[in-house]
This record gives sequence, C-alpha cells and structure tokens, in this order.
Amino acid sequence: MEELFSFIIAGLVEALFGVLVFVPIGFIWLYSRYRNTQIVEDILAREYDNSYANAGQVVVLNTVAAIGILLVLALLFFAPLAHWLHN
Repeated sequence: MEELFSFIIAGLVEALFGVLVFVPIGFIWLYSRYRNTQIVEDILAREYDNSYANAGQVVVLNTVAAIGILLVLALLFFAPLAHWLHN
C-alpha cells in the first residue's frame, strides 16, 4: 500500500513540477524565439507534441548540458594552469 501512495505522490509531484516550471519556460521560449502565433503552433505540434512542458524540458535540458560542458572545459583548462602557477 505504501508503494502505491509513493507512486501516486511521485506522479503528482512530477506533473505539478512540469506545469509550474516547464510550461512557462516553454511558452516564453517559443514566443520569444518565433514571435508569431501560427509559427509557434506549427513548431509546437511538429517538434514538441503540442506540449509547452516538452518544449520547456528541452530548453532546461539543453541549458544544463551546456553549463555542464562549460564547467568541464573550465576545469580542464584552469586546473593545469593553477597547478603550473602554484609551482
């Protein structure tokens, strides 16, 4: 019974998080990028299954991936530099 409640609660939290976070991000990103309602509707239907939440998830995932890559590159560059400067 506990597993059922935890499954239900996890699903509700995931759905609420999607609605409260990803939908506004997807909406703002699509309308700021395309600025035309018809184009936004076409892109939304073709690429994001008519879901602003899917568009928001893509934006957030790509942003996190880009930040992660930049952090790794900074570490690869600055760690040897700091070691060289320290010696």
